[in-house]
Amino acid sequence: MVRRLGEKKVWGSALCFLMATVFLGSPFISAQEKGYPNREIQVVLPVAPGGSTDIGTRIIAEELMAELKVPIIINNVPGGMGLIGASKVLKEKPDGYTLFSSGASTMTFSIIQSPNPPYDPFKDFLPICSYGSAPLILGVHKSSPFKTLDELIKAAKSNPGKLTLGLSSLGRELSLFFAVLKRDAGVNLRLIPYKGTGDLVAALLGKHLDMLMLSHIGFLPYVKSGEARALAITVNAPNSGIPTFAELGYPKVNVRTQLGFYIAAKTPKEIYGKLVPVFEKAVKTPKVAAKLDSSGVVVDYRSPAEFAKDIKEEWDTVSSLAEEIGIKTK
Repeated sequence: MVRRLGEKKVWGSALCFLMATVFLGSPFISAQEKGYPNREIQVVLPVAPGGSTDIGTRIIAEELMAELKVPIIINNVPGGMGLIGASKVLKEKPDGYTLFSSGASTMTFSIIQSPNPPYDPFKDFLPICSYGSAPLILGVHKSSPFKTLDELIKAAKSNPGKLTLGLSSLGRELSLFFAVLKRDAGVNLRLIPYKGTGDLVAALLGKHLDMLMLSHIGFLPYVKSGEARALAITVNAPNSGIPTFAELGYPKVNVRTQLGFYIAAKTPKEIYGKLVPVFEKAVKTPKVAAKLDSSGVVVDYRSPAEFAKDIKEEWDTVSSLAEEIGIKTK
């Protein structure tokens, strides 16, 4: 069975989570910590450099430095399905100088799949904002004989267990994406995990893999350069020209990575109240939105309350889908 943290506990925590973000993000907050920020701010990412979260965070961090007038230090802490990075944030003093940037899976899938979750996503974190999402792509090398998803699926059925598929990490949206595709397409693919996006892409370009699953952000540069080819995408990316899995007959393969920033829930509300509008301004700045769009992010600013609601909805969806396809806790 998939771990649900106790049905009543999750619902209660989620409700508190949503109410807290509404209250703390409201215009009634006028007080601000005197002098905040007056030194560098650390942003922890639970992934290796080069992926969707890393790229989006660095784009926004440039604008945040201009707004906050302090350095923004990016600290990549990969491993443990994102749980290690998230846990590091909670070990730091909740004074606003340590933030967390991640795909929503660290608040949903990673917790659901963990037998002993190190934190409660609805109690221990507050969302600052979501700045968009990164659809996921199934891609191949430019010399691959597979020009369409249908060709690949037919080959996989004819050669069960022989075709290799690489992932940049286990325990995230990509893992769920892989499991749903295998089930719905009725294929047996050999999964090969890598430590990060860089290693995964290098393996594909070196022709050590038949295909990979990666975020639109991480794979787009290689599609643009002509080194690789995208066969299908989980949800529509404007102007990409890549067909969605739903359009190709696999409507449940619609997983995506929602990208956003968080802060420890014990952070003083005055600091949280100051950060929320700064992040909103940064994300909505035209040059930032343009850079995010160019990198492959489907830009969509979501307020703290909206993001909290999105996370709860994703929790419900992922929980149901994980049970449906038989993903069990480790």
